[in-house]
Amino acid sequence: MKKILLAVLAVSFAQGFAAERYKDKMFDVDVKKDIVYASGVNHLATLSKLSTTLSALAAANGGTMVYLYDNEEDMQPIDLHMDIYTPKGDSEKKRPAVLVMHGGAFAAGSKDDTDQQSITYCDSLAARGFVTAAVEYRLGITARTENMLVSIDSANFSRTVYRGIQDVRAAVRYVRAHSNDLGVDPDRIYLLGNSAGAVLSLENIYIDKDSEIPAVAKEEPQLGGLDEYGEKGSYSDANAVVALWGGIHDVSIIEDKATPVLLVHGMADSTVLFKTGRPLGNISTTLENLMPPMLAAAGSLTIDVKTPTLYGSFVIDSVLKAKGIEHETYFVEGMPHEFYDEDGYDVKVKEKVFGFLYGLTQKPAVASIRAVVLAKASRIRMGEGNMNFTLGSGKDAQYAVIDMRGRKVLLGTVHAGEMVDLSGLNAGVYILNVRGERPVRFGLAK
Repeated sequence: MKKILLAVLAVSFAQGFAAERYKDKMFDVDVKKDIVYASGVNHLATLSKLSTTLSALAAANGGTMVYLYDNEEDMQPIDLHMDIYTPKGDSEKKRPAVLVMHGGAFAAGSKDDTDQQSITYCDSLAARGFVTAAVEYRLGITARTENMLVSIDSANFSRTVYRGIQDVRAAVRYVRAHSNDLGVDPDRIYLLGNSAGAVLSLENIYIDKDSEIPAVAKEEPQLGGLDEYGEKGSYSDANAVVALWGGIHDVSIIEDKATPVLLVHGMADSTVLFKTGRPLGNISTTLENLMPPMLAAAGSLTIDVKTPTLYGSFVIDSVLKAKGIEHETYFVEGMPHEFYDEDGYDVKVKEKVFGFLYGLTQKPAVASIRAVVLAKASRIRMGEGNMNFTLGSGKDAQYAVIDMRGRKVLLGTVHAGEMVDLSGLNAGVYILNVRGERPVRFGLAK
């Protein structure tokens, strides 16, 4: 009897501490390198002399290539690759996939990056049972060099970001189109992005129509549609996103899409601002500190980098709260950009990421709906200077005006044909929610 009891206890103990798929490491990992996910992708061809100089400096100091280009007239077709990590010996056929996008200010970095944890995340998640992929996307910004002044303007930077948006969409479509071969559930494709990769990941789930394409992408030479390259026939948006210190170019693209999101951000981030502002405000100083040893004889070099405004995790969180969309956040006071090396946060961030992704596996997969929806004209009409709005014909509706902190600063019910005065609000950016209508983002300048 005693032996039987001990045997039962031993089995119970073993079962109680058994490894759990997607939560614990339980597999060795296989890696297939340089899988082509998009061919014939149009890319910049002529590197600037500055890029060559910076890259030489970086190489001498154990750094990485910096991609700055002379113009957008010289182009060449390239292939884009991903490294795919799978659990060795796993027979499961419907596994979640996690695509990992590195950072690097859209001008540096690689899918093989170790400093930004890309390989670590791919390997660790595959060991837990996920299929993972480290994704290559187009890097490089057009820069103008004249009389020791190097200029990067916000339009060229925006075009670079848009190329990355196209590439991540192509990567998602590739995995979805090959889901049977990869043993992946096509309704469980998740993105994990770091810095620039986080921007691309968030843009993937929120920018979903041609009308939301930044205007500069439509200027000559035109960059093409959202799904210009790669596999055709599959839809391009992921089913969830982990955004490590990221942002988006326009909060109005969030709309009412309830895609699960984990936002991780240092509240003192000066590279991708936690709230709102132009990212990479500190990059000029960083680059200028690299230049003097090699250019002292030639005189001082001035670097002027202008970037488009980004809305950081604080603003995204505020909008999602205002819309009642469930999501998760991990905001750390006083922490800078990419705070992996600060006070053991390497482990803390990974725990948040792994916990969020594990939680997704415990919920039913939700298939994205791709039905054709006829556009409904909005009844909202903004007045001159956005000092008021009017609701067109139809039923009365409740409305709320929400500031960028997620606070409701004006509430009420608007009648058809009634003008609602907004002039009492402070200068700033707001979101107008009218029940039954698409939210309107507007600004007031006084």
